[in-house]
Amino acid sequence: MPDLFEQSIIDKINLAKSEKVGKNKDRINLKLSELQDHIVEIDQRKQSIIDEKTYQKYIQFLKDSIEGTIEQIMAPTVDEFINWVNEITANKNNANTNKLRSYLVKHYAESGISESIESINSNKAVLEIENSIFNSLLNDITKDLKKQTDNLLKDPSQFENIIDGYFETITTTLDGLETIQELQYTEIDLLFTDTQKTSNIEFYNDYIEAIIGKGQSLKPQNEDEKTHSIISKVENRIAEIKKALSILHNSQIASFQDELLKSIFLKLYKEVNYEKGIANALNHFIDETWTEIEGQYNKIKDFFNQTISIAFNPNWSSFSKKGGIISIIDEYNKIMGENILSSIQSKPIEDMLKLLRSKASSIDRYHKLEATLKIDIEEEFTGIITEFEAPSKKQLLENLSSNNTELLLVKKKINENIEGLKAGVSRIKEEENIIIFLRDNFTSIFNCYNEIRSGFELFLQKSGMSNHLAWLDSKCDGTSNGSITVQDLNDPILLKELLEKGLIKIEIEKTF
Repeated sequence: MPDLFEQSIIDKINLAKSEKVGKNKDRINLKLSELQDHIVEIDQRKQSIIDEKTYQKYIQFLKDSIEGTIEQIMAPTVDEFINWVNEITANKNNANTNKLRSYLVKHYAESGISESIESINSNKAVLEIENSIFNSLLNDITKDLKKQTDNLLKDPSQFENIIDGYFETITTTLDGLETIQELQYTEIDLLFTDTQKTSNIEFYNDYIEAIIGKGQSLKPQNEDEKTHSIISKVENRIAEIKKALSILHNSQIASFQDELLKSIFLKLYKEVNYEKGIANALNHFIDETWTEIEGQYNKIKDFFNQTISIAFNPNWSSFSKKGGIISIIDEYNKIMGENILSSIQSKPIEDMLKLLRSKASSIDRYHKLEATLKIDIEEEFTGIITEFEAPSKKQLLENLSSNNTELLLVKKKINENIEGLKAGVSRIKEEENIIIFLRDNFTSIFNCYNEIRSGFELFLQKSGMSNHLAWLDSKCDGTSNGSITVQDLNDPILLKELLEKGLIKIEIEKTF
């Protein structure tokens, strides 16, 4: 045979021999059985050789017969590939598909075409894994391969120039898909680790289904992915899905004791925007969006944890900060008028989020009013304490009550009320809920506040020095110093009594 044929024919013959015992051997043998009559013709031509010219004709006929036979042997393998091409292109370009078949049969032994076709035929089943949880992803991959195949079929004159690149892309893709074990999964729980399974990962089922659904697209999620291969994108999607499962597991929301809060989380699975990347989107949702919602929920829950019945007490009307007290009580009762958590589970998601946000904002406003009122009450009470513990006031009480049992008792009562007011200031600083303070403590402390002033007035009345002190205040004009005139000496007894009680002192200054 080496004397008769060039090496290319020998290569085709050797390849044909290997194909004849391959997976298409039954179809090949059927083809060969159809060539039996052709063998008889070859024998007849051999018998007709009588000279050099008839010998060359015989040899050429033999070569053509071998080529034809080889093509028949190769055809089943090529046909299997062509059938796949027709499937993914939906038989839209039959004329050019037939031209591709002819080209492949003719060049089957060249440039690794046979190896590529065999590889594709062997691995193409990965695109049709029955009940794969990544079925949509496999369909997306098929669509991408269809585009590449359509591009190949577009111009048969370019087969020779682009066939190698086409086969390299297709075989690399299919070979790579074969190595991705997850594509074979037909149950979602195969994606879970043992730890996730024991931690009730199934609780997040709606999120998991959404995550897997969003992970079924080859659409680039960032600029870098625009240059990635199909296999790289597929691996990225599966890695993202697994990372998202870890994020859900690590959130530990499934282990929350608050069933209502858990049910709210489950309702929000459609609120995650996965377009820019599954794991990053889920992380952002849990760390920011959900954290905010959870904070709003807990704020409302804590606020309604202790229901207090309270109304403005008319006995507080004389308090200078009564407007703030009225406002805080009205705001508190308004918020407590409806606990939205009792019915929020039945609300549409948009309404639910709006209610949570609105109620939490109302509570925030309430707490600002609360902080302001606490400061105002504290400052008012502290101001009275400061006023009546001033050295001048203390000295006044001391001087006027000296050796006067009745005034000593009044002074004692004033001091007791000052101590009571101090205790009230400490109490308001400690109490986080001013409504509780108003309900439980304010009346008694306000009484101390009132009785300090009324006690001081009573003290002055009983001391007989009310007019004296009024005159003294008019001379000092709100300060501790003043001056007297000649007219003031018209009532020397008043000055004398002030001097005797140690309430004033007179100093002389030369003016010459």
